[in-house]
Amino acid sequence: MNFYDLDPESQRRKSLRRLFRFLRRYVAPYHPYYRRKFREASIDLTNLVSEADLHKLPVTTKDELRSDPLAFILRPAVADNPPPEGFDSSPLGARQILKYVWQAGVNRPREYSHLVRRPTFRERVRRRALMEWLPIHFHVSTGTTGNPTPATYTHYDLTRVLPALASLLIVPKVRDPNEAYYDWTDRTMNVFPGAPHLAFFTPVLAKTAAGTSTFETFGGHVIPTDRQVEIFAQGGFSTMTAVPSYLVHWLRRALELKSQGVIGPLDQWKRVLVGAEPLSEPLREYIRSLALELGVDPRFHILQSLGMTEMKWAFVECAEQSGIHMNPRYYFWELLDPETKQPVPEGEPGVLVFSHIDWRGTVLLRYWTGDLVKGGMRWQRCEKCGYTFPLVFPPICRAVKDFTKIKGTRVDLTDLVEAVRDAPGVRQFQIVLENEDPNDPYSRDMMTVHVAIEPEASQEQVEKTLRDRIKQYTEVSPDRIVFETDEDQLHERLFQRTGIKAEYVVERRHLHI
Repeated sequence: MNFYDLDPESQRRKSLRRLFRFLRRYVAPYHPYYRRKFREASIDLTNLVSEADLHKLPVTTKDELRSDPLAFILRPAVADNPPPEGFDSSPLGARQILKYVWQAGVNRPREYSHLVRRPTFRERVRRRALMEWLPIHFHVSTGTTGNPTPATYTHYDLTRVLPALASLLIVPKVRDPNEAYYDWTDRTMNVFPGAPHLAFFTPVLAKTAAGTSTFETFGGHVIPTDRQVEIFAQGGFSTMTAVPSYLVHWLRRALELKSQGVIGPLDQWKRVLVGAEPLSEPLREYIRSLALELGVDPRFHILQSLGMTEMKWAFVECAEQSGIHMNPRYYFWELLDPETKQPVPEGEPGVLVFSHIDWRGTVLLRYWTGDLVKGGMRWQRCEKCGYTFPLVFPPICRAVKDFTKIKGTRVDLTDLVEAVRDAPGVRQFQIVLENEDPNDPYSRDMMTVHVAIEPEASQEQVEKTLRDRIKQYTEVSPDRIVFETDEDQLHERLFQRTGIKAEYVVERRHLHI
């Protein structure tokens, strides 16, 4: 039966069984880190039966992964290539070796290298094993929370797992004739900056895994924004992937070019997939208003995605406000309490935790993402598309990083950003937190809001609105509001640290823990 058409309870049980089978067959014998960690803790992965058994296993933190990323790569022991000292792994079993013998003998999947290499049969068998276990691709996190963290993929991941994930471009069971659903001929422009991170590579890998059409701009530093707009208008693109903050800048530039007659209406544009930053409903509606002013398809949709390097893939809403559809076949998902790390009731806020299923390369078990899902998770049949998925509901923020103390008050930085970004008249902004006396680490906190406003907006009215909203959202008042006249320079400051995500809040204080 279609895995994504199962009832929620059946799908959850089947996902858990797939996870336990994967742990017994692959993690227990071949995962250096978990093999050592669970042996030291006297945990036997072969005896897992229920979800309660899973909850007894410790979560994995980013610090653990970052400290020794090579230990998280599945690696069977090989006699002529011993692992590094301290790595513990078992040799491949007879079942796996017989599989490679059969594949080499019948040449399935088809392998072309022997046409010019004349390998021995033993070498052909070895080649089959390498295709499953040898890491051949990796990318890293952006490093905004520390040192970049790598995730590796093998040929097996790229040809067996990713096609199954990338092809899940959902069309509802009952189609609305007035909706614009994704078609295999649609063209996507990827405006994420070119760098070894998941946001850039997801569309790149999807085109080879599922046959989708994408064009990578490599970001505004490679192809300037104005030229991107012209290419988009001329190229018949219907879809875009972007960071919300850069998308706002892109849309504003497109409107200016449209007013100058450089481009016409973008009536072929049907949807945009946004990620890497939170998307509030006011921001979604503001993006929609800019897009409609550009003359996009009236059915234009703004879909939120969620992914990270450690996941090795990203997930998206099937429709606006449907909940982000997390894959249950190749992952098992949990939401845990930030303090107790115990499961929260369905629909309650919690930190997202996942376990890989049937991946090779980097494999994580109960990985603590640090993402606090405020809208909770519901494992259910989606009301919009009719298929069953674990649905994650925004807003989503960092459980630790997105909170700080300002003037003694605990502030949710997501609320602070929304208070400024969604204020009428605000075009762009950056908030700076610093000490009143830079030379005195114990001097009081200072909050300065740098803001560029709409041409028709009143500075006096914007300042009053900002002070009221920030106080209402955070219980803290800003010390200064600075009106910037050079919006391009402010935009450069926003992206200068990572080049990917806008740094809306800059921390310059001497913080004492």
